[in-house]
Amino acid sequence: METTGHWENGPFNGSTYETVLQNSSSFSNQFTGVQLIQSFKPLLIPCYTLVLLVGIFGNYLLLYVICKTKKMHNVTNFFIGNLAFSDMLMCTTCVPFTLAYAFNPQGWIFGKFLCYFVFLMQPMTVYVSVFTLTAIAVDRYYTTACILKKRISFSTCVYIIGGIWLVSCALVAPAIAHTYHVEFQKEGFTICEEFWMEEEKERLAYAYSTLIITYILPLSAVSLSYICITIKLKNRVVPGHPTQSQTEFDRVRKRKIFRLLVLVVAAFGVCWLPIHVFNIIRDIDINLINKDYFLLIQLLCHWFAMSSSCCNPFLYAWLHDRFRSELKEMFTYKRKIIPTNNRIAVSVML
Repeated sequence: METTGHWENGPFNGSTYETVLQNSSSFSNQFTGVQLIQSFKPLLIPCYTLVLLVGIFGNYLLLYVICKTKKMHNVTNFFIGNLAFSDMLMCTTCVPFTLAYAFNPQGWIFGKFLCYFVFLMQPMTVYVSVFTLTAIAVDRYYTTACILKKRISFSTCVYIIGGIWLVSCALVAPAIAHTYHVEFQKEGFTICEEFWMEEEKERLAYAYSTLIITYILPLSAVSLSYICITIKLKNRVVPGHPTQSQTEFDRVRKRKIFRLLVLVVAAFGVCWLPIHVFNIIRDIDINLINKDYFLLIQLLCHWFAMSSSCCNPFLYAWLHDRFRSELKEMFTYKRKIIPTNNRIAVSVML
């Protein structure tokens, strides 16, 4: 659930809530968009459910392969494993709670503890995923452009992953400090939202700095890194006197890597673009967005952003020959021949 200026997933926005806090009798006038999203339940619930199932199952398989296969234990795959873990947490904390909060007429029904815990985990997992994507891009550039140099050690990888989680937690702190669990007992309604009250300048500064840190800079770093990788691969030649088959193999390999890198950058940029554009427009002037469609547009933008957790397993694992071969080996039957008393017994195992 994105906080104000980022992924604000709650069914209502902070400025609306401030009006409600001043005059709680104006619910019927303020929440006109709630009835509209109720009519879109048959569309939104299956879409969110698909993201939840694919995101959790796909990233679980990715983690399973990395953990179970010793030859997959390297720095790059540990980064990918961290990405898969954060994407799983993103799906479990962002998707069901956002959907329940948006559609439940009683608002937030999960209690005060989960209000703060969920609002902590939701943006933090998003930050971890974004920073890990950047770390993967930098690591890939380092291994491609600096072949002769020593690779990042496992201990350094652990420190980087730990630093990513700590930085992500620190970035969430201002939002958590302004998160409140408020009960309107007379109306039978509870909210769990971010309020900046009279600190509008501070809220905008936090919103735009987070936008730069979590979208513009990572997208620039990932794009630059992969452009450099593409240039390096294009200029690299096969040593010695390559045969025609070697040259063709190298050309196909470069083309596959280039296609994969383009898909990675495009998926990251496209999936997160709508929610950031929505938040920028809202911060400039909330009246630019029709209040009747505000919540619906917000939920659709949020769903699009969450779909990035479904893309990553395909991009970082299933499009790689090694991951696909490991998955095939782990989930296909093998015939094992066991000699028994001058006879041969054939057993099938998974």
